Amino acid sequence: MPPDSRWCSRASVTSATDSSHRSIVGAEGQSGLGFISVLMNWLTSLPTAALLLIVLVVVGSISVLLYLLINRQVGDHREHAGMAAAAYMTALGSLFAILTGFLINSEYSTLRDARQIVGTEAAASSRLASATEGLPSVDGSAIQVRLGRYLRDVSTDDWEALADGDAQDSPAFLSLRELQSTVFSISSRPYVPAATTGAMDSAVAELTSSRRDLISLASSEMPFQLFALSAIAGLALIVNAMFVALRTGGGTAYVAVGIIVIVALDLALILGISAPFRGPFVVDKGPVQSMSEEVLQGVYLPWVGPGSTIATDAGTCRADPRGCLTIEAGDSIQLGALLRVGADSMGIGRDSRRGIDLAIDYLDAEFDGAPGMLMGHPVAVVAADDQCSAEGGREGAERILLGSRMVAAVGTSCSGAALGAAEPIFSRAGIPLMSAQNTAPGLTSIEKPGSTYARTAPNDLIQGSVVADFVVNGLSAKTVSVISDGTVYSEQLGQTFVDRLGSIGATALPTVIAPKGSDFSAIARSIVESGADAVYMPVNSPVCEDLMDAIAETPGGGGIAVVTSDACVNSDVVSSAARVNAYASGPDITALGKKPFYSEQYEKAYISTFGGQPLSVWNTSAFDATNLLFDSIQRIAVLGSDGSISIPRSALIEAIRVINGYRGVSNQMVCKPTGDCAQSATIAVYRAPFWPVGPSAAISEPVFSKTETLAAVVARN
Repeated sequence: MPPDSRWCSRASVTSATDSSHRSIVGAEGQSGLGFISVLMNWLTSLPTAALLLIVLVVVGSISVLLYLLINRQVGDHREHAGMAAAAYMTALGSLFAILTGFLINSEYSTLRDARQIVGTEAAASSRLASATEGLPSVDGSAIQVRLGRYLRDVSTDDWEALADGDAQDSPAFLSLRELQSTVFSISSRPYVPAATTGAMDSAVAELTSSRRDLISLASSEMPFQLFALSAIAGLALIVNAMFVALRTGGGTAYVAVGIIVIVALDLALILGISAPFRGPFVVDKGPVQSMSEEVLQGVYLPWVGPGSTIATDAGTCRADPRGCLTIEAGDSIQLGALLRVGADSMGIGRDSRRGIDLAIDYLDAEFDGAPGMLMGHPVAVVAADDQCSAEGGREGAERILLGSRMVAAVGTSCSGAALGAAEPIFSRAGIPLMSAQNTAPGLTSIEKPGSTYARTAPNDLIQGSVVADFVVNGLSAKTVSVISDGTVYSEQLGQTFVDRLGSIGATALPTVIAPKGSDFSAIARSIVESGADAVYMPVNSPVCEDLMDAIAETPGGGGIAVVTSDACVNSDVVSSAARVNAYASGPDITALGKKPFYSEQYEKAYISTFGGQPLSVWNTSAFDATNLLFDSIQRIAVLGSDGSISIPRSALIEAIRVINGYRGVSNQMVCKPTGDCAQSATIAVYRAPFWPVGPSAAISEPVFSKTETLAAVVARN
């Protein structure tokens, strides 16, 4: 579809909504005029039994009064009057049947049309949800969340609003506007396939058309004059039957009584079916209600599907063994950020925090610099420094969890701050801890009962294996010196590297422990004197730059290849790396440029928001981790009629565990019970100064890159 025609179509959709708004306002004004309208609205709102009883009483009472009057007036002329009346029975009966038949057919057609429109609305919703499958997951989720909200508002509030002629006051009116805006914004982006754009625009247009038609039906009223004429014809038939009955001296009175009942039933039926959104024959909202539940639970999300949905309600909350957190209307949803953000962090944690902030910004499906809302609630970030240590992880976890209002947290930055530290504290509290940076294999080596931990960062079993391949095959190294700073991250990645190195024919020298504050000059001399072809140092900052500086200042240091890892890939290390023959490994973020969402939306937003290139390789992983938490919360939260939400904690953990195929910015996520969500990774090796961070980030290219699956690496080991 040409761009001009698409936007023309969109304008017509919005115009249709506006015209529907104006028409219903006019209908509301008319429906409030006069006693007759009020009376008809009241009658058509009654339940079946009450409506039948009232109509029978009214018709019966009028009939009794007419009988008494006729009996008194006719006197001795019963025979003559009865014969005359008998001649009109067929004509009056036919007239009544024609009038009521016409009304019943007309009003039932309205009821049937309303049911068909509701079915069409549900079908259009299904098509819209299905059309989002080809979008980046964060975009597909944004549309489906708004679709679910619209359908929920329709099923909970729309019928009452339509019945009262106040459709513009229904929350569904605003939620449809929001859905339209989100769909049109996303579908207009260059990275969205034309077929997806057409399918989404068409479905939204049909939703808007269906709503317009429902409003039109709700605002139409049964012609009172025709109903009154039918009632008069019915009463005339009853009077005629009474004359006939009087002629026989009451012997055929049962005929008159039967006609009274028939007239009352016909009139009651007409009233009952004349208002499709109130009264005894209301339009079934079941199709929309079912669709709402399916969309909100994630049936149409490619990474969830019908087999992995989690149904929750108030009972689920009461029975949840971990408890249920209720967030009142207007209160914020608290999200923890346990990251390395101290003075010596060198940007590692700050970059992840930026990914979190961008995820909050994108809650409205736009990078507009303003925080979005999660299920109608603002998101408040409660931050703490993990200090890249077990002690810091424990202290930070306790600080974040103080008050028990925390929903979930992103963290930690350092594996050592999580393993045996923050992770068990969050698990005991029943609160998800989703890390964007932890890579140590020990965090997810086994399934831990009761654990609430997960991560979007790839397992270092992959990185260690790929880097060993590079050192042997890319650098032709036969002997490698290995340095550890003594942290969990450093020790486990170093051991993974050593294990792989031995299996492919190279030799690793005994690992040297060099924590922060060590005599790096002495360590640098020992490296050079060892005669190693390369040194592998999977350490944290500032050990990386301190040791690189020491190697640069050591005679012969320039001839040894210095290979470091992702923890050192930050902008503050580049200057030290440029002084030596340095290489660095980590997620291949140059591949991000091939993802249209990253290049056309995310990267531009990052640069415009923070004024420069990323500080590390982990901001996109943090963006994904935050969005996985948001997605899981939206699928299991129990919505209150007052705007509150309740979050069953066990259901939230389960919602994370069932994620299977979430197409994130950094990776595709399949979350396993152990906590690993990145089941594969492309690891790249960069040569300084052309690292993917710092001044040369825009022109950096890996000198080596390899994709591995976690399953393959585990099987090989």
